Amino acid sequence: MIFRSKVTLLAVLSIIYLFFFVIPRLSSDIDDPDLVEPSWRWQYTRPATLPSYRAAPPPPTDAIVESSIYTLLNPPPNGDNHDNDEQQQPTPTPPIEQEQQQQQQDAPSYDPDEKFITFFTHSGFQNQLIQVENGILLAWYLNRTLILPRALLGEAFGWSYFGKLHLEHMLHDPVKENDSTMPATDICEFLADDLAFWDVPCPDRSRHSVVPFDEIFDLSWAKEHVRIVLRERSDFDWLEEKYHIRRAGVPDQGNGSYVDGDILFFKGATRYDWRIFDTPRKSHRLGKYAESLDIFELRKRQEKLIHFSSLFGTGKLPIRRPEHYEFLRTLQRSITYRHPAVLAVAEQIVETLGGQGNFIGLHVRSGDGWFVKALPENIYSIVSQIGKALESRSSTSQQQKVITSSTSTPPNLQQCLTMAKRGEATMIYLATDARSPRDNPAFAPIWQRYPCTFTLDEVISLEAWDALDRVLDPNTGNSMRKFLLPLVDASVASRGWFFIGSKGSTFSGYIYRLHDVFWSNAKKQQLIDPSSSS
Repeated sequence: MIFRSKVTLLAVLSIIYLFFFVIPRLSSDIDDPDLVEPSWRWQYTRPATLPSYRAAPPPPTDAIVESSIYTLLNPPPNGDNHDNDEQQQPTPTPPIEQEQQQQQQDAPSYDPDEKFITFFTHSGFQNQLIQVENGILLAWYLNRTLILPRALLGEAFGWSYFGKLHLEHMLHDPVKENDSTMPATDICEFLADDLAFWDVPCPDRSRHSVVPFDEIFDLSWAKEHVRIVLRERSDFDWLEEKYHIRRAGVPDQGNGSYVDGDILFFKGATRYDWRIFDTPRKSHRLGKYAESLDIFELRKRQEKLIHFSSLFGTGKLPIRRPEHYEFLRTLQRSITYRHPAVLAVAEQIVETLGGQGNFIGLHVRSGDGWFVKALPENIYSIVSQIGKALESRSSTSQQQKVITSSTSTPPNLQQCLTMAKRGEATMIYLATDARSPRDNPAFAPIWQRYPCTFTLDEVISLEAWDALDRVLDPNTGNSMRKFLLPLVDASVASRGWFFIGSKGSTFSGYIYRLHDVFWSNAKKQQLIDPSSSS
């Protein structure tokens, strides 16, 4: 047989092999439900046997916020309605009923087939929120219940190994008086050996506050798609008591992935440990992450609990599927502040500044790390962006009045409101972590170019200050004012007609989101009810 005939024969045989063997196999792989699974198959469906879960109430309506403002800023004098209170005292519960109620509370209520996922939060408050968003997304992917740690406001701790993060969370757990589960009178005394091993100081409870995330943020949309429960205690005994999640006594491996009884651990050796992908591939772009996982691997795991040391990082869960991106986008836009005191005080300050859309909102981070060195450059960039924003706004084409501190006394709030109404000045609200920004030379370019710039201390009323002061930490009894003020700052800045943040700040990123959500909702409301626009 000549060479050309041999080549022709081989080509024909190759084509036949492709059509009858390779292509059908590829088609069957694509249709394999374990490889590419329709999203609806793993959306959360609550089993009928799950214990009842009381979700957080929906975010306050405008009417509730207005009522909260009045109640918070105008508390009733002592003694009012005292007689009425006496009449409404509850009837004491008989001892037998008390015992029955206690037995019902102590009785285990759990679904033995329920699967869970959890992690330890760390770093600043805004970075904690990013981890929570990652946790909700991953729980949705895996159809698992999310055991969510508390939010830590105030003095935080950074990333570390699993053992140290676990210790930090136990140290920050609320401690109840006369708690029989505490062998020692002080948590630091009880964990003294661990503190010495990890070289961790005993935290000062006056410098932080721990509260459930859904007391600060609106998680109602998330709870429609993922079952979320509070991690009441950080120790492993609580997991066993509450959900019968047990360890088998496997020696602690420090770092890495391994199984111990009902728990699959992912203990990261670096801050950027596992990158979790939403599509299966032979190889993934890891970037700065050490290893890869995909949600199809994790869905096959039968352990009752998957426990990550951390879910840190905006790039930890890269998304390729459009429906996954839409879920995350909707989730992020749904998570806004819901704390009544924060909303009430922010609303009052916005009105003091002339109402929503009457000012530009700024956020300047300057208190720590890289932001201290970058402050002058950051200020210069913000001043430049203000100018560009004013130029692009057709209604602000008038000349801007310039007042420098060396030639004139800065105008007060009322003067600025009057000038802004006449188009002679631009109102600006400056949210910042700087202690005394007016005394800091780095901030001078803002006030020199835009003298009608005000900070929270300059516009908050004494009544609003006292209202925040009356919000008490349920665990310590201390005022939570200093922990709530940054949230008020962010809320007010987001109500400006334009917002400018600090480059690289996750907090600025969140305020951008609040700004976008607020004004998108305002425009929708105006389309529905044109009379609602101010």
